[in-house]
Amino acid sequence: MEKHQLSKSSFIRSVQCLKSLFLYKNFYRLKDPLTKEKQAVFNRGTQVGILAQQLFPGGTDVSPSSPFKYDESVVKTQELIKAGATVIYEAAFMFDRVLVALDILVKKENKWYAYEVKSSAKISSVYVMDACLQYYVIKNVLPGLEDFSIININSSYKLAKQLDLHQLFKTVSVKQDANRNLPFIEDRITKAKNALAQELMPDVAIGEHCFSPYDCDFMGTCWKKQPNTSVFELSGVSKSKQFEWYKKGYRKIEDIPDNSDVAETVRKQIQAQKSGKEFIEKDKLAGFYQKIKYPVCFMDIEVMMPVVPVFEGTQPFQQIPFLFSVHCLKAIDAVPEHKLFIAEVNQDPRVEFIQQLIAATKDYPSVVVYDEQMEKSVINRLAQDYPEYKKELAALTQKIIDFAVPFQQQWYYRAEMKGSFSLKNIFPALCKDSSFEKLAINSGVQAMYAYLDIQQESDLFKVAEVKEQLSEYCQTDTLALMKVFCELYNKAI
Repeated sequence: MEKHQLSKSSFIRSVQCLKSLFLYKNFYRLKDPLTKEKQAVFNRGTQVGILAQQLFPGGTDVSPSSPFKYDESVVKTQELIKAGATVIYEAAFMFDRVLVALDILVKKENKWYAYEVKSSAKISSVYVMDACLQYYVIKNVLPGLEDFSIININSSYKLAKQLDLHQLFKTVSVKQDANRNLPFIEDRITKAKNALAQELMPDVAIGEHCFSPYDCDFMGTCWKKQPNTSVFELSGVSKSKQFEWYKKGYRKIEDIPDNSDVAETVRKQIQAQKSGKEFIEKDKLAGFYQKIKYPVCFMDIEVMMPVVPVFEGTQPFQQIPFLFSVHCLKAIDAVPEHKLFIAEVNQDPRVEFIQQLIAATKDYPSVVVYDEQMEKSVINRLAQDYPEYKKELAALTQKIIDFAVPFQQQWYYRAEMKGSFSLKNIFPALCKDSSFEKLAINSGVQAMYAYLDIQQESDLFKVAEVKEQLSEYCQTDTLALMKVFCELYNKAI
């Protein structure tokens, strides 16, 4: 069988950037390493795809024995179609050296219906483009294709005693989009093949396309010549403005003229980089610190967001808190106390979480968090689901003080923050501490997926290990928050 030139993923890559396609096909080793977060997203998509197969039970799975043997799946798919199969999972088709693999293929009344499964609540334009390519290939191989639909998550579904897949999933036909976009698909396939036929790599400069629809995974190659203090490190500046500077030859922040028309927050970043000095508005910081009442505690909450709800009354993507850390200070120079809670696996953690959180924070008139939106959202949802705790949870939200405000308002800024107002960037810049880099789990997204993974883990030692890593991460988060709070206090007061 003739080897394919393009697949779904490489086609989408070609639409984004022909240089990326060329690198992917010819210099795959230069591809940036897959992050833990992206791998977790891919795993989630696979799991949801397998679950959706139950909508059409009794099918035959023709997944290849390895990603390099999709020709096996193409052959098996045709054999099953000729043998009268009515449901095929991971059906593979190739036309004009373009390969696609379809999640579910179903035959009803001598007509074929194609279904692609997505583990998201919204159908993005990329998903539609992906489906259009699949429709183009399958229609040319399987003339009896009647419809092509995307199956995705119904975010308004609420789990009752048992999971109802027909309520969890919703189905949307994209056949009209596919037919309307056939000329575009054919044109982009031709351009992609022409690019691959060339000996020289396409000359494509870096640009906004590097980030749309996805962050390119060859940025380590194409962007490696960008200097430290690059103009792309500035926060609050649109990509178009950054590339406007770049095209004018402004590679470093120091190259940007002082009279540039930018927001005051951006001007402060530029001046900080040029002068090497920190900016501090002591009067505004002093006003902020005056709001703090002691004893004070520093709180961080970690959540999981299962695509498929696992607890009665919950919905897809609902934030379910499972871990919190609280560092407490009786005075700014006192020795901190620490409290932590992490839920057991395979049980609804919410009631115990509420009780433990209320107990841990009730004696503190000020509860400091970094970026209050998530914490308040979680607490408000808990109050909604468990109205018997509404009063205590409402009292907690009233005590929350958002420590992100001084940085978002740039009452303090230094060049080492590199335009970022994330605590994980501010902490090393102010406290010269690299604790997060040493952690096995060092982001909230990683924490979410790690906890979700151990829900199905039978190895109790593995469960204990991951729970310890999660606890260490959350504890580091509140310790870092407290240290930054104290460091800035010493600068401002």
